[in-house]
Amino acid sequence: MALALAGCELTPVEQLEQLVERIPPVTRIGREPPAEPADEGAQSAAAAAMEALVYEQINEIRQQEGLNPLQPNGPLAEVARRYSQRMAEEDFFDHVSPTGDMPAQRVSGANIAYSMVGENLFTSTNAPDPAPLAVQSWMDSPGHRENIVRSGFTETGVGVWQRGNTYYFTQLFLRPL
Repeated sequence: MALALAGCELTPVEQLEQLVERIPPVTRIGREPPAEPADEGAQSAAAAAMEALVYEQINEIRQQEGLNPLQPNGPLAEVARRYSQRMAEEDFFDHVSPTGDMPAQRVSGANIAYSMVGENLFTSTNAPDPAPLAVQSWMDSPGHRENIVRSGFTETGVGVWQRGNTYYFTQLFLRPL
């Protein structure tokens, strides 16, 4: 980039500062993440509300830690929802599915490019308010807390699935390529 500054009574540094102010901010090429997580694709309105609450509480924690908020990623949320649904329907709870796939494979399988990925899981039965309980449980677990406060993650997707009175939560964390 070449800059030419002439014909002004401002110092070269002031001229450069004015020029920089007129340059539009750099944005990522491609999609811009929405300001709020999307509830389309959620199992129900209640599940969508829990997903949004987890997203909000995680970003409040990140803000308290001096970190940037995670941006919602709709395709990532869909991967999280499908995994929560799968755990509910196949009656298992683990980062590795019964067929052996792991978080990175599930994300790659959805054609989501990443340089870093992480996953937090939570399940509860008969919990009156499972979303805050999920977040608190993750914060009480060193490995899960590490995902929440890892500065390298920039995007997230949350998926909640209910089967009877049991809730399954999956939160995926991502740093895109």
